[in-house]
Amino acid sequence: MLLNPLFLLQGAGMIAVAVFAVVYWKKRGRVAFPFFLLGGLSWFVAIVLKSLASAPTPQIIDGLRAVAPAYISEPILWLFIGLLTSVTECGISLIFVYWLRRMRSASWGEALGFGLGFGATEALLLGIYNFVLVLLILTIPDQLPPELLELTIGSEASLLAIPVPVVERAIVILLHAFSSVLIIFAVQTREWKWFWVSFAYKTAMDTLAGYFHITYGLQNLSIAGIWLVELLTLPFGLVGLWGLIVFRDRWQSMSTAIADG
Repeated sequence: MLLNPLFLLQGAGMIAVAVFAVVYWKKRGRVAFPFFLLGGLSWFVAIVLKSLASAPTPQIIDGLRAVAPAYISEPILWLFIGLLTSVTECGISLIFVYWLRRMRSASWGEALGFGLGFGATEALLLGIYNFVLVLLILTIPDQLPPELLELTIGSEASLLAIPVPVVERAIVILLHAFSSVLIIFAVQTREWKWFWVSFAYKTAMDTLAGYFHITYGLQNLSIAGIWLVELLTLPFGLVGLWGLIVFRDRWQSMSTAIADG
């Protein structure tokens, strides 16, 4: 069966979420575009390093499973995936913020712009990839490798999966934004506990992702299961939204104290 053309909405939706996040905050926060660009560049460097570091992951998975029982090997592997994300993404963000003088004195709006740039770049590129892939499957299926055509979904019920990556990107953008704000706040105040909160926050999110990817397998999920995954990740996005509000007030208090001092 051919892929339903409505699946083009997945990529288009992810692109729309990314563009909206940047355009909205650029206008609302009156933030210069370079702050978004720096966030995007930070994501790019982190994802390159993460890709290199994750290259031996299949061998690590097979090796650990060969020497340890499942109740030991699987949680370790989930945590490995979580740490792979937090070490690279939080680590690179810390380096960017610490080395760039402008980031060390960034305002609340600029800090959020950096975080939104980090998350929106990921959403934008994933959206473009998804859109192009679906378009190729729709237009030239005979010229594509068979494994790509396995993405074809014949059931009309599967149309319920279309909003999933769009919702996921909205959640993850909030996560990236809050994580980045925590790191910038930690550098500016020298309160390093906030960096470790950011580190733990991302580790927890991707440890959960590691469970579904490594032990369960996303390909084994039903439509209900796919939406369940999003329901489980939703609290991370809500924490991110709540945290952004809390640290906006902290930032304003910090700025007031500096001005009065």
